Amino acid sequence: MAACALVGLMLAPGAVAAQGRADAPLSAIPWLSETLDRPEPAPRAAARPPDPNPGPGAVPGTGQPPDGARPLPAPSGDITVTQLGAPDRAATGLMSARRAGLPEDLWQGTDPDKLARLLREMPIHDQPALREAVSRLVLLEAAPPRGARDALLLARIDALLIRGALEPAQALLERAGPDTPDLFRRWFDILLLSGTEDRACATLAAKPELSPNYETRVFCLARGGRWHTAALTLETATALGRVSPEMRDRLARFLDPEIFEGEPMPPPPDPLTPLDFRLLEAVGEPVPTSHLPLAFAQTDLRHIIGWKSQIEAAERLAKSGALSVNRLLGIYTARQPAASGGVWDRVAAIQALDIAITAGQPDTVAARLPAAADAMRAAGLEAVLAEMFGPRLSRLDLPPQSAQAAHALALIAGAPTRLPATALTGRLAFATALAAGTPPAAAAPDALASALHAGLRQDTVPDRYAPLVARGQWGEALLRALATLADGALTDPVDAGDAIALMRLAGLDDLARQAAVEILLLDPRS
Repeated sequence: MAACALVGLMLAPGAVAAQGRADAPLSAIPWLSETLDRPEPAPRAAARPPDPNPGPGAVPGTGQPPDGARPLPAPSGDITVTQLGAPDRAATGLMSARRAGLPEDLWQGTDPDKLARLLREMPIHDQPALREAVSRLVLLEAAPPRGARDALLLARIDALLIRGALEPAQALLERAGPDTPDLFRRWFDILLLSGTEDRACATLAAKPELSPNYETRVFCLARGGRWHTAALTLETATALGRVSPEMRDRLARFLDPEIFEGEPMPPPPDPLTPLDFRLLEAVGEPVPTSHLPLAFAQTDLRHIIGWKSQIEAAERLAKSGALSVNRLLGIYTARQPAASGGVWDRVAAIQALDIAITAGQPDTVAARLPAAADAMRAAGLEAVLAEMFGPRLSRLDLPPQSAQAAHALALIAGAPTRLPATALTGRLAFATALAAGTPPAAAAPDALASALHAGLRQDTVPDRYAPLVARGQWGEALLRALATLADGALTDPVDAGDAIALMRLAGLDDLARQAAVEILLLDPRS
């Protein structure tokens, strides 16, 4: 990195006295590059001049209410501003209601802050069908509740980021248009983690009001080769107390690492933002992602990263649904394991099974399947194994015991199965009947199986969700039902049956049935 002598002089340790960090509210996702949970009073109808730091009453990103807007009474008594004829950005989605199988008005009538909280607090499910249900809700193109502004859109984007799903989050942001500070900072973080931040920096250069954050401006100035201006901006911001001493240190090292040669590196901040992550990586102090939020794991999929780190990151992302199992398989089979134990035993078992399946050798598959299944189950990746191999295993004529294991994996993957019902017993037979939508030939093996079966047959909304549904608040009801099912087979049977019934009645019949099968078969106690 070439920097002029003046930059080095300005950034030298002690050139500017350390400034106190300005107080700031906590963010909705603490690792985002800027704070998000700042108060947002309702906009006023009176016009105001543009302000890069809008105060109470300003529409985010403009500093003034929309032209011609008039206040409308909202059910809560707050004042809402709406521009007539303008497209509702908050309704932006990547999936139509018809394609998702959901009602177009499912968000109506619910407090947007409550919906936002439910989305951000939604656990990451082990069951692929439940992950898909959450994904449909997040990506749905549907009108938000009245007065929501961008609150629900931001929460939907955050739900994707929490799961490490950067690509759909970026697509949703770019369709909506990252033209407010809250939207831009999320877009900027995504591009930082994907290594394409120059796009965001170009946008910021054209619209500096999108980020009142000095750290972002300094970084982008440096990325554009304007080192002198970046250094001046950093020192001015530090003198004004707009940049913490710790961030000043990281940015100064980024601008001119030579002047810090021989000095110990301060510990990384906690929480670590994507900007922090990139700054530390740039000065040769990369931070391992294994204990960072899932979104950071995407950076370990780069070819410059060691294979073991790639594997571990890919497993985390595949488990959350943010990475396809085919991509994970490609990473597993990229080369020969370098050692044994831990992740290497898992890689070796998957490679051996993949070779046997590809060769179409049933006896070899039968011999290798148990080791692969045990290794993946121990790592919490049983559903990933099912999606990876279930469809292929179901086409092989395997010995009886292996055939039942392959049948279970195919059911979890939602793939066609070939074993006749007479060859199945117990939980596997019951799950097969649920998947086919046929009456089980035998009694339910336990209370959970019975409740799930009842939920799939129920024609009325369960009592616990009836008040919400009566008010048309299907979205909130679905979010609560999905959160209830987060414990999978450990969920209270009555609660699980009610949640499955609600999913089916809301229009997610296919996912409700598949979720019931997965809950039965993905039992951590088995």
